[in-house]
Amino acid sequence: MNYQWDFSSVLRYQNLLWDGLWGTALLSFSGVICAMIIGLVVVLARLSPYILLRAPAVGFVNFFRNIPFIVQLFWFFYAVPVLTGFQASPFLAAFSALSLYGGAYFAEIYRAGIQSLEQGQWEGAKAIGLGEFATLRYVILPQALRRIVPPLTTQIIELAKLTTVASTIAYFELLYAGKLIADQDLRPIEAYTTVAFILITIFIIVSFLSVRIERRFQASAR
Repeated sequence: MNYQWDFSSVLRYQNLLWDGLWGTALLSFSGVICAMIIGLVVVLARLSPYILLRAPAVGFVNFFRNIPFIVQLFWFFYAVPVLTGFQASPFLAAFSALSLYGGAYFAEIYRAGIQSLEQGQWEGAKAIGLGEFATLRYVILPQALRRIVPPLTTQIIELAKLTTVASTIAYFELLYAGKLIADQDLRPIEAYTTVAFILITIFIIVSFLSVRIERRFQASAR
C-alpha cells in the first residue's frame, strides 16, 4: 500500500489542535482535582464507624464504579435536562460525570492505602494524644500517599483518557479537534495520528513525573 502522508492540513488548522488541547487540559485538570476531593470525602465516610455515613459511601462507590462512563456522560447531558429543565453545557456534563466516576475509583485507592497501614500506627497516634482527625492528617494520610502513588497516577491517566469520550457530546477537546481537521481535507489518518502522538507524549511525561515523585517519597521515608 503506497499511502502518501500529508500533514499540511494539520499544520494549516493547528489552531484547532491548540484549542482542543486546552479543552482536554481544562477538563482533565478540573475533573481530576474534583474527583480526588470527592474520593477523599467518600473514603472518610466509608471508614467511619457510623452506618449513616458508611452506607451511602459504599452505595456511591458501587453505583458509579459499575456504570460505564459514557452512560453517565449521556445521562448528565441528555437526561438531566428532561428531568430538571436545566441544560448542562458539554463541559459541565463532562466535568460532572468525570468527577463522580473518578471519585468512586479514587475512594477505593485511598481506602486500600489507608487499610494497608498497620493498626499500630493508629494506636501510637492515640497514645501521644492525637485525635482521629489529627491522626489521619499527620500520620495516616502521608504514609498512605507514599504507597498509592502508582495506582493514583494510573487512575489520573485513565481519567485523562476518558476526556476523549466527551467529544460524543460535542465538547471541544483534542479528539474533537482532530475530527474537525480530518473533515477539512479528508485526511483522517494524519489528523488522528497527530492526536494520538500528542496524547501519548503527554501520558509518557505524566508517567515519568509519577516515577520521580514515587522515588522521592521512598527516599524521604528512609
